[in-house]
Amino acid sequence: MDDRKSDTDESDAEQTRGVTSVLRRVLPIGAAFAFGYLFGKRSEGTPVVDEMGMKPSEIEVPDAVEKALERENEQKERGEQDEQESQTERDSKAEQAESNRDESASEVTAFSAPVTHGMPMFGFGTYELEDYDQCVESVKTAIETGYRHIDTAEGYDNESAVGDAIAESDVSRDELFVATKVSPENLDFDHVLTSAEESLERLGLDYVDLLYVHWPTGEYEADDTLEAFAELREEGLIREIGVSNFTVELLQEAVETAEEPIFANQVEMHPMLQQNDLREFCAQDDVDVELVAYSPIARGDVADIPELRAVAEKHDATPTQVSLAWCREKGVTTIPKATGREHIQENWRSLGVELDEEDIEKIDAIDREERLVDPDRAPWN
Repeated sequence: MDDRKSDTDESDAEQTRGVTSVLRRVLPIGAAFAFGYLFGKRSEGTPVVDEMGMKPSEIEVPDAVEKALERENEQKERGEQDEQESQTERDSKAEQAESNRDESASEVTAFSAPVTHGMPMFGFGTYELEDYDQCVESVKTAIETGYRHIDTAEGYDNESAVGDAIAESDVSRDELFVATKVSPENLDFDHVLTSAEESLERLGLDYVDLLYVHWPTGEYEADDTLEAFAELREEGLIREIGVSNFTVELLQEAVETAEEPIFANQVEMHPMLQQNDLREFCAQDDVDVELVAYSPIARGDVADIPELRAVAEKHDATPTQVSLAWCREKGVTTIPKATGREHIQENWRSLGVELDEEDIEKIDAIDREERLVDPDRAPWN
C-alpha cells in the first residue's frame, strides 16, 4: 500500500514538472503574441525581443485582427479630421457672424440726426419701459446705435434705469441731450423745484438739457409753474424749458408769460394727427418753439395706412420709417419708443429715407384725425 502511494506521488510530481516545463515554453509566446496584437511594431528605439528570439513584428497576427485594427485607425483618423474640419467651420461661422455684426453696426451708426438749436431731431422715447433691466438694455442699445436724444419723465418710473444706462454707455454726457418731465401733481412753485432735484438724483446727472411741464393740468398755473422753471434754468439745473400737450391757446399763454423762452412743445403727432395748427403757430418768428412728436408712428398703426405702405414700397423702406421721415420733413423732432434691438435700429435707419414732394403730398392728403392719447383731463377735451 505505501509503495503504491509512493509511486503515485512520484508520478504526480513528474506530471507537474512536465506541465511546468510546457508552460515555461508557451507563456513567453503567449505574452509576445499579446504584445504584438495590442501594440504592433514599435516605431522608435530597439525592437523588443522575446525569450525565443522573436520580435513582436514577426509574430503572426490573424487577418481579421489586422483588418479590425486598420478600421479602428481609419475611424480615429477620420474622427480627428472631422473634428478639425468642424472646428474650422465653427471658427469660420463665428468670424462671419462677428463681421456681420460689425457691418450691421457700421451701417446703422453711419447716419446722424439733424440738430436744431442743439437738440438732435431724432430721439429715443422710454414711455412704458418700466422694467428696470429692459429699460437699461434698450437705452444702451439706442445710444450704441447712434441715438443722442433720450426722453423720459418723472411719471414713467424709469429715470433711475435711464440714468444707469447713460452711465454705462461709452458716450460722454456732453454728447447726449437728456429730457425729462414734471408730473401735473408737482407743478406748483416749490414742488417743481423739489421734483427737478429728485429727477436729477435718480438720473445721476448734474443737469438735464430739457425739462417739460408734462401736462397743463393738476397744479399747473402759468405764472407760478413757469417762474419755477425759469429759476431752475438760471441755476443751471436745466438748459431749456419745455411744455407738453399744450394747445395753441395754452402755448401762446406760456410764451407770453414765461420769463425765459419756451424751447419746445411735445405733443402726439403722426400722419393721422398732423397738428397743422400747432406747427404753423410754432413756426412764427415771435414764437419760435420746437415741436417734438411723441407716438410718431402711431404705436405701429402706420403700418396699416395704404398711403404710407405705397411710399414705403417705393423707397424700399417700412411704413414706420416713412412716418418718421415725414415728420422730419415737417421740421418736427421725433422720439419713437422701441424695446428690442431690431426695432430700435429700424427706426434709426429712417434717417436714410428721403421723401420727395410727391411722397409728402400723398401723406399730407391723409384726411384723418386720430388721437391715441386722449385722457379726459386733456386740455382739448
